[in-house]
Amino acid sequence: MLMKILLFISSIFLSLLGVGLTSAMAQVSEGVAAIVNDQVISTFDVRQRMRMIISSSRVKPDEQTLARIKQQALRGLVDERLQLQEAGKYEIKVDQSEIDQAIGRIARQNNVTLEDVKNDLRKSGISPRTLEGQIRAELAWQVLVNGRYGGRVRASNNQIAESKTRMEAALSKPQYLISEVLLESPSPEQDAVIYQGSLSLIQQMRDGAPFQAVARQFSSAPSAAQGGDVGWVHKGDLPEAIQTVIGQMQPGTISPPIQVPSGYYIIALRDRKDGSAPMVVNFRQIIAPVEQTSRVRSFMRKVKSCNDVEPIKKSITGAFSNAFEEVALTNLAPTVRTILESLQPGQSSAPAEGPQGATAFMLCSRHYAEGAGIPNDEQIADQLINTRIAMLSRRYLRDLRRDSTVEIRK
Repeated sequence: MLMKILLFISSIFLSLLGVGLTSAMAQVSEGVAAIVNDQVISTFDVRQRMRMIISSSRVKPDEQTLARIKQQALRGLVDERLQLQEAGKYEIKVDQSEIDQAIGRIARQNNVTLEDVKNDLRKSGISPRTLEGQIRAELAWQVLVNGRYGGRVRASNNQIAESKTRMEAALSKPQYLISEVLLESPSPEQDAVIYQGSLSLIQQMRDGAPFQAVARQFSSAPSAAQGGDVGWVHKGDLPEAIQTVIGQMQPGTISPPIQVPSGYYIIALRDRKDGSAPMVVNFRQIIAPVEQTSRVRSFMRKVKSCNDVEPIKKSITGAFSNAFEEVALTNLAPTVRTILESLQPGQSSAPAEGPQGATAFMLCSRHYAEGAGIPNDEQIADQLINTRIAMLSRRYLRDLRRDSTVEIRK
């Protein structure tokens, strides 16, 4: 029995090797599939990559998916040639030991050995060199991109603060834990083909093909490297077409194809929450006789922090302050809650006259209750940097495609 490793070979796929898949692949004649800056990609290379894509995604290839798999295999091989050629210009080399270490990590995650992985590939008609070539390109490209951009990309304090503010705002709204597959359409004429291919993939995922594996092999979105994992988002972060669909989905379901300008999305809704994470505040309440209202107003204009509030009882006759620490906004009276929600930390409200006298408030700080899911500043900085480097990496590869000579043989 084949072991459950990253490149899982399903019984369905093994049966296809002897009948349908072999027949379909045999239609691709031996020879040259593409030429990338004078380097040849053979039809054997393409077939090997197709086998690996099918085995890792566990899809049952039909006419639509087989065409998509071939396109995906060829594009991946072309990109890897470009990446290795560019890395070679900077004399970046990846040793076999580094490749074995990477495969070894895959093996350990699945409680098997390096040799087990390679033997299972061979049993499935896949040369270990196919996986090794893919990993060689990934490692070389990672070294190149990190060396080119890693030292230049930084996250400023303002960017971290803005990102945290957006995250906190999202906590008060419904959130969705989603994964995605983006099937790009190269032209409007290809939309129907891409749509049919997406229907086939959806059905196979509903029949048991892992969403993560399908996303890694078929998705054009940046999240493909993470198995399509997007994480927690709220509707405003998503294209309008996806917002409409996701609001009607139940956790644990997969969407129908969602058309966007670039192609079709397939969304898996893994979980949702109502955005009720409690806001916790620290604040000061200042109370003084009504006849001292103008003096309270003048005093509050001068204070810069909650530490400056305490001396009010010495400055204004009959005035005093109360300190409130770690109070959930939901536990406060609606009028007080409204006032505090309108303030930023370090700001105070104008005194309002009432039965108790002239009352003003100063907001010291606020945050979401522990466990609400906001990362710390270092984690946010890492996210911002990684996102920026990933974007630069995609742009770098796009420029290589544009500036290179790539001939695809029909």
